[in-house]
Amino acid sequence: MRPAIRRRPRPAIGSGKDKTEPPQPTWLRPDLLPEWNLVTAGRHNVLLAGAPAATDAMLVALRPHFRKPIWRCKPKKGVPLVQPSGGTLILLEAARLDAKQQKQLLGWFDQFDGSLQIVTTTSQPLFSLVQSGAFLEQLYYGLNVVRMDLD
Repeated sequence: MRPAIRRRPRPAIGSGKDKTEPPQPTWLRPDLLPEWNLVTAGRHNVLLAGAPAATDAMLVALRPHFRKPIWRCKPKKGVPLVQPSGGTLILLEAARLDAKQQKQLLGWFDQFDGSLQIVTTTSQPLFSLVQSGAFLEQLYYGLNVVRMDLD
């Protein structure tokens, strides 16, 4: 008879006991810690607002916490977005989305029903685009579940 193998239960993500979980970056501002904890534990949609260098650095730091597979997309005017099949979609410069792409992305919220995490970067204030009618309000609030202002 073979001896029983005892397995220790794996600690919950974000408990601090998971050895594979990377530490918080040393450069992370203290005012961003609540948002960091939400993003790394909850897998919410995230809007990273700030200069491209700052948003790129935050994307690198958050990458281990994203759902797999990871899809990266930089929108070009008039070109439809490539539809991911779940995981995480990193959408660079959301302000560049045209009206057709915005409607396409909004449709994915219902289609994926929570199985797609969307991480968006922007260097332009999206809310002013919403006020001017250039960006869909419903899409703005869908992307802006957790907001990290990096400037």
